[in-house]
Amino acid sequence: MSEPHLLALGSLAVAFALGGYAVERLCFRHAPLGDLRWLARVVLGVLLWMAGLFALATSGLLASGSVLAFGAVCVLGAGVARMRFGAAPDAAASGLGFLLAAALLTAPFLVLALRPEVSWDASAYHLTLPRHWLAAGGFSPLPLSVYAHWPLATELLYAAAMAIQDYTVARALHYAFGLATLWALYLGARTLHRGESGWIAAPLALANPVLLFELGVAYVDLAYAFFFAAGLLFGLQWRQSHAASRGSLWLLGLCCGGLAGLKVTGIVGAAAIASLALPQIARRLRRDERRAAGRDLLALGLPVVLLWGPWLAKSALLTGNPVYPALYGIFGGPDWSPALSRELVDWLASIGMGRELLDYALLPLRVIVSGGPDYDHFGGRIGWQWLALIPLAIAFGRAPLARAALAASGIYFAFWSLGSQQMRFLIPLLGPLALASGVAISDGLARLPSLRARRAALAGVLIAGALLYVHTARLPLRNAWQSLQQQPADPRTDADRFVATLPLDAKLLVLNTNQTFFLERAYLADSFFEASQIADWLAGETRAEDVLARLSERGVTHVLVEQRDRGIDWPPGLTALLADHTRLARRFRSADGRFELFELR
Repeated sequence: MSEPHLLALGSLAVAFALGGYAVERLCFRHAPLGDLRWLARVVLGVLLWMAGLFALATSGLLASGSVLAFGAVCVLGAGVARMRFGAAPDAAASGLGFLLAAALLTAPFLVLALRPEVSWDASAYHLTLPRHWLAAGGFSPLPLSVYAHWPLATELLYAAAMAIQDYTVARALHYAFGLATLWALYLGARTLHRGESGWIAAPLALANPVLLFELGVAYVDLAYAFFFAAGLLFGLQWRQSHAASRGSLWLLGLCCGGLAGLKVTGIVGAAAIASLALPQIARRLRRDERRAAGRDLLALGLPVVLLWGPWLAKSALLTGNPVYPALYGIFGGPDWSPALSRELVDWLASIGMGRELLDYALLPLRVIVSGGPDYDHFGGRIGWQWLALIPLAIAFGRAPLARAALAASGIYFAFWSLGSQQMRFLIPLLGPLALASGVAISDGLARLPSLRARRAALAGVLIAGALLYVHTARLPLRNAWQSLQQQPADPRTDADRFVATLPLDAKLLVLNTNQTFFLERAYLADSFFEASQIADWLAGETRAEDVLARLSERGVTHVLVEQRDRGIDWPPGLTALLADHTRLARRFRSADGRFELFELR
């Protein structure tokens, strides 16, 4: 592992925590949060950085110097807050022992995260967009990129990581969100039930291949899982206080806003955890406590407006459509069409194992037993242990924490079933389901007649959970070991290296791939192969010279082609152009024949 990368990751974590400490001392010092105060500080710190980086990117000041300066402000703010307000009396413990144990258990995945490889979606946009923002000093148009107009708060954190070191720190930061999610579950169990529930839940959450995969890549689903779990805990804490303190409700609202701002489907998770507070607010309305109910709704809704609204405004400013490319028929938008909308909807609906009534009835079972790497099988796997654990939690998890976790998970699953049924989108549920299972098991152990029997049974449960985790993780653990014994390979392709030799003003049309992280020149590439914007843009062109003119209008100087059939129906004019050596001169062909690069004559 690289010491500079670990130092950069640690520096970011400290900066997040200190910024959150300052905000917590300023705004939440009187809220009775218990051990969740530590969680509140991390949530507030991450949101502070997301908001600060958004401001820097909007103003064109996103760069290494401004990121370091923002970190210095967080350190200074924490010092001032400490002197002005002092430490919180109910924040003496932080679950440090659990955090160290979880870090040791998952350390091999940190090894994998620090490898130089860039996974598929990270190269398409999770890391490519932050690299583009840093080069431009902030938000700037990226032609044909649908992703660039979505809520991307986690990618802003990746930009900060890349500003102080490089993209491997961003990969490690996503791993850190997974670790923080486990820690949040432990703090929630200790505060709202019993700490042993968190110890039981951790290996159950980890023993899922789809989650283990994401520990080593720079996606956003672990950040999603963190805010989902934190919001669930704050919402339950507010309910258990009988709404005596509104601090926890504000934190729930902030978690909802964080979810809405980090992913296009984040608003779904926000709705799922916000639903925990709605019965209490409805009871206040029924008791004619309208003023109190109004304050509750403000605490729940205002953070969503403040943290989600700027992303919608940015998209509206750049495309005319706040939810681009959705609702294209109402708002319109560049580089899109009604045909692309239909193709995208059809593709998303095809992911999974059917959309008939029987398919929905069988969906919970199929998700557990029929997962696989292809989209016909949800594009991932979770553990078979849920066949026993979910019924166990439903039947015996009678504690409020278990009920709240199951309720939020059920609501989220219902929303998920109606959209793109990708397995990794279920990662936010794995922690709450594991926590509900841990609560049910812990309550069962508490009924044993003697302390010695309870301790022995708990030890057995923890050992079984650890073995389940090791069994599930055996392949990535082997990969981590092999990674330690080998020198990192250059993750760039031959085509990436050749593109770096082109003139600085070169602009590429990229066909059959959108893996563009290592492309060091401007480019046009599809966001989705199933709804190809390039094919739609050039549709109807039958002559090579007409396609050549269209490319020239957009400044294209070169065409990079991956020789792989993506199922795209390219227009005849483009096919004719690629075969016309009088108009395209081949400048490069990779040794394996995978890539070819042509220059427009």
